[in-house]
Amino acid sequence: MDIKREIRPSSRDTGRLRNHFNIDKKRRTNQHFQPHAHFHPFYEIFFLINGHCRFFLHSTSIEMMPGSFLIIPPGEYHYNVYVKEPLHDRFALYCDDYYLTEDLHAELGILSEAKTKAALFQINKKFRPAVVNYLETMLRYYREADSYGDTMLRYMFPAFLLYLSRNIYEPDLSETEPVTSAMQDAVKNILSNYAENISLEGAAAAAGLAPTYFSRKFKEIVGTGFKDYLTFVRLREAAKLLRNSPLSISEVSRRCGFNSPNYFGDAFRRAYGISPSEYRQSEEEIFMVSEQSGNPRVSL
Repeated sequence: MDIKREIRPSSRDTGRLRNHFNIDKKRRTNQHFQPHAHFHPFYEIFFLINGHCRFFLHSTSIEMMPGSFLIIPPGEYHYNVYVKEPLHDRFALYCDDYYLTEDLHAELGILSEAKTKAALFQINKKFRPAVVNYLETMLRYYREADSYGDTMLRYMFPAFLLYLSRNIYEPDLSETEPVTSAMQDAVKNILSNYAENISLEGAAAAAGLAPTYFSRKFKEIVGTGFKDYLTFVRLREAAKLLRNSPLSISEVSRRCGFNSPNYFGDAFRRAYGISPSEYRQSEEEIFMVSEQSGNPRVSL
């Protein structure tokens, strides 16, 4: 059965942060299915205790193993699947700039680039029990849901990051499989040439693959359909131009690869909930929204 996947906010983003923070622990099986790629307006810090997990972020496929530690910045498109072993255990922390302050970014090397791109690290094996203990303790305080627990978290979280910064290293990335590499190249082409007339057939031909097979593998690895991802990138870039340039809406539409200003206007309204002109005139931050009602607004 072909399940449609779309880039949209996680359905759990509403209220996910309590006092700027969240932490949870989950056990996943290799049958766990994430139905769509997503992004959210806060940091995600992912730690794999055991098992193997594959993430697709921006234009890169990342293989995680026990002890892998991944920082995903706000607005970073990502999708993950669990592979190999039947069971996988992970922690995930979510926070915003209230926790990841400018001082922490300046002081900790592991956060030096976390505002703009994802960062993968590996924790030395002998230090993993201490890391898990930190996480279990923070989870316990979070679940207490009182002012004492929240205060303890504000002190523990920087100490946790400091401990990590002394006991992690950047792993040697394994060689990427040819078909995964082809999907990465297709995404990079979209990111660089979204204003051009990009087609699935052309991308498939460049990868040396049949269009049907290329389309299926793109969904499997990237987490959404080729056309949906292309539209997502075009709309994101259009929003930047509307906000930061004096270009007319028709010119923004053309520069972002839309053949028709009317089609652009309709697509933009579906994604952002308002028209391009309303977006440009708004003085407040506007978020991309899911086409499905009930899902929260999510920052790009």
